[in-house]
Amino acid sequence: MSNNEMILAALGFSNWDSQLDEFKTNFGYDWTGEDLDEAIEVAGYNTSNVRNCLMEILWLKVVYYFVDTMDCSREMFDSYINGSLDTHFYYNGTEVKSEEELLELVNAA
Repeated sequence: MSNNEMILAALGFSNWDSQLDEFKTNFGYDWTGEDLDEAIEVAGYNTSNVRNCLMEILWLKVVYYFVDTMDCSREMFDSYINGSLDTHFYYNGTEVKSEEELLELVNAA
């Protein structure tokens, strides 16, 4: 078990919650200790909200990469993050599940 996995387990994350690993695979971003500190602070130290805050922080990394490097409008991005089984990311109203899908939509615009 990696250090990150042990930290998440200590915070009460379920072993079957694969969203963070899938996000890393699909979008290329993993969380850092600073991200976790921010998520804990934003969650008001309520561990049941930390995961959602961490997912939001990771999604914003993707968003601002596209805003800064591809001149996309921030308003084109959205997300719905509500627990490990109900997490969705959107570009221009279309759900995206990977960086490839997001690039296709951005390039088509």
